[in-house]
Amino acid sequence: MHHAPGADRPACPFCAGAEAETPPETDADRDPATAPDTPGWRVRAVPNKYPVLAPEEGVHEVVVATPRHVTRAGELTHDEARRLAVVVGRRLRAAEDDPRDLWPFAFLNQGREAGASLAHLHAQVVGIPFDPPRLAHRAAAFADLPRCPVCADLAGAAAEGRVVLAAGPLVAWLPHAPAWSAGIRVAPRDHAPRWVDDPDPGALGPVLADLAGRVHRGLGREALNAWVNQGRAGRDGRYHWHADLVPRLGFLAGLELGSGALAGANDPAALAARLREQGGGDPARG
Repeated sequence: MHHAPGADRPACPFCAGAEAETPPETDADRDPATAPDTPGWRVRAVPNKYPVLAPEEGVHEVVVATPRHVTRAGELTHDEARRLAVVVGRRLRAAEDDPRDLWPFAFLNQGREAGASLAHLHAQVVGIPFDPPRLAHRAAAFADLPRCPVCADLAGAAAEGRVVLAAGPLVAWLPHAPAWSAGIRVAPRDHAPRWVDDPDPGALGPVLADLAGRVHRGLGREALNAWVNQGRAGRDGRYHWHADLVPRLGFLAGLELGSGALAGANDPAALAARLREQGGGDPARG
């Protein structure tokens, strides 16, 4: 637990014992003998106290990864990472079931340079009341292209040495043309439109935690962003769900923001080799 000097309560609002510092929880993985909004939780979802959307417009929730004061995804145990992914998946489904026809999206910001306002590790789920341009464009691409781009790039990654790790049905690799410099992609080998419909959605958590640890050890960077891309229920049947993890190696500047062109991209095969060497954050660890 993370305490302020001389204080009896945690200084961090996401630590165990500080439940009164957040809005009432909407979901939790907790000891069944404990009551909502008390200690005893393992993962806890609450409305964001400072939402980007007004409650009448959409959804914005925080999913706290662990009651421990952990600041990096690579510090999560296998069990913690798995439980976090399961609760995030449940909150995505809840946003999807909202009668306002929201576009659900889950992401994680780690480190101040990546947009995290609180250091205690947490994911966020938003239900957006319009079609977000980048997500809508991606969904349209899957519908229009003759072959799934994720399947095609995954096949190329295996042949070109761009795979970082494989864990059961999931593979992590460096895309041939990453959307962001040093971006790492995770997807199932077998084409599947939706992460939340996967028989084991929790499996994604330990893989992302493993990758975050490799980025920290191999690139010396803590700040990163991660998010899940998936098809919408009943709409995007040709989608291939995937998660992206992007180390923050620098700042977006005028070239990137104004033109969409990317500066400073790494050689994918060389970077994949470098990250493979950083094993030790085994996704099967306890």
